[in-house]
Amino acid sequence: MKKLLGIVVLGLLLSGNAFSKDEGSGPIKFPKGFEKRFADYANHVINDQKYKFVFAIHPDGANDWQAIKGKNDLKNYQLAEKKALKACKKKAKKEGCKVFARGVQIVWNWDSIPENYYITTGNKNFVSWKDVSIEIGNGPVSLSENTKDKFQEYLTTYKDNKNEKSFSIYFAISSDGSNSGDMAATTSQEAMIKKVKAMAIAECMTNNKKEKCYLYAINDEIVWKGASTNSMIIKDENIVEKLATLKNLYAEGTLTKEEFIKAKNILLN
Repeated sequence: MKKLLGIVVLGLLLSGNAFSKDEGSGPIKFPKGFEKRFADYANHVINDQKYKFVFAIHPDGANDWQAIKGKNDLKNYQLAEKKALKACKKKAKKEGCKVFARGVQIVWNWDSIPENYYITTGNKNFVSWKDVSIEIGNGPVSLSENTKDKFQEYLTTYKDNKNEKSFSIYFAISSDGSNSGDMAATTSQEAMIKKVKAMAIAECMTNNKKEKCYLYAINDEIVWKGASTNSMIIKDENIVEKLATLKNLYAEGTLTKEEFIKAKNILLN
């Protein structure tokens, strides 16, 4: 997760923290022509968004990547990772292959990775998670139609994977609700979770021409303070829990009486 590439795949980009044990670290002897090879890989990721891609490399330079197509993003990344590591090991003819990138997100931890690998897609708006502050949004906000669709996809991803061990997911939006970013992980480590939140915001800022973005939701709970009810999409089988959340927002003064009644009607209808 160490940095973000310039273009971010639509939908869920799985955080490297979900499989941190398989991510590489330390020096790499990049082979001749690696920059072009990785650029070709990134272009496939961008142009074939129905697939989930993982790029694996050995510290000595042997590398390979795999792509998996399916409905479950989390499991697709897991399978692509397994296949990429196996293919890399076959080329290296020894142990030691680790994940270099998931989608267009470089997760290898080494400060000396050439910067041009991070901008190989040509997008000048890329933002690194290291350069963002984690802040929860505050004030009136309304989601654009495109962001509403992305948020619904996000909620579906949460619903499909919430029973996975330590699974969590984070949704960030721009202050005008027109751009978004989301990241997920299967870890309970506080430091890792902090990175995932930062990456969701960084993805949003990359899509938002580097302009500031803020956390909007954690799992299926909207955390943006003062979000208007027309920006909320509440679809979950646990209506009792949702009603309790609305009541708390009303009691805290976040929702007006009119907003509370409207949100409750939306939930119950």
